[in-house]
Amino acid sequence: MTPRFSRPWRMALFSLSTVLALDSCGAPYAPKPIEMEPPDSAPDLAQIPGTDIKMSSLFYNNPETLRNEFSGKHGLWRGHVVVTQLTISSDDKNPTDVLIDSAYISINHKYYPAISPKEVYDVAWPAANPHAPLKEDLFNAAVVGFTVLTLGLGSVIWVLPTPFSQPAPDSTPFGRDLNYKALTNNITLQPGTFRSGFLFFHLPQSVDMNKLDGAQMVLHFVTKTPNATPHEIIFNLPPPAKPAS
Repeated sequence: MTPRFSRPWRMALFSLSTVLALDSCGAPYAPKPIEMEPPDSAPDLAQIPGTDIKMSSLFYNNPETLRNEFSGKHGLWRGHVVVTQLTISSDDKNPTDVLIDSAYISINHKYYPAISPKEVYDVAWPAANPHAPLKEDLFNAAVVGFTVLTLGLGSVIWVLPTPFSQPAPDSTPFGRDLNYKALTNNITLQPGTFRSGFLFFHLPQSVDMNKLDGAQMVLHFVTKTPNATPHEIIFNLPPPAKPAS
């Protein structure tokens, strides 16, 4: 026999199913492999003085290129996260170690340092889910209402984490993809090889992401072969972004 619920019970069940359905739409996240091109073919190229090492920078300077690289509603552009792809190549005869000491965006005489993939996720998730607090409140209200109707007012109600609270980065495909694509600070280059990865920077909401003329990405790093030598490379932003495929 199919159980029949009174109208208050049906309303509570409907509210619970509705808030669960609010976040169930949309295609699953599809990680995209990093596409690397030799720095020589990049529009923005820098030669490290005294070495056979080259660097190129590619700035993802609009929402379309970001969505092409990180699928779905990820909140990077809305959260004012600057994404740059840095490619490093070496034609030195010996293996070369490169240690990135610091990286930052310079704009309007202010500096914004590179942030970690976890920090990127903490910025992007709320930007991509601006109505999550409301959904969470609705979910909790539905759980409380259903519990009271079924067990009575004197029942102790344990409210578990909802489907709309921010998950841990490593538990989501997007968070894992950010970590996978982030450029490591310590890079070993074999002769004739190159490495590529992403750097992330968080800008304030007052900055117009569509008008970053005059902004620069500044890198301080050390080459360890044959001797530890400090370097500074400056890229003007934005160079042309990768076209959507």
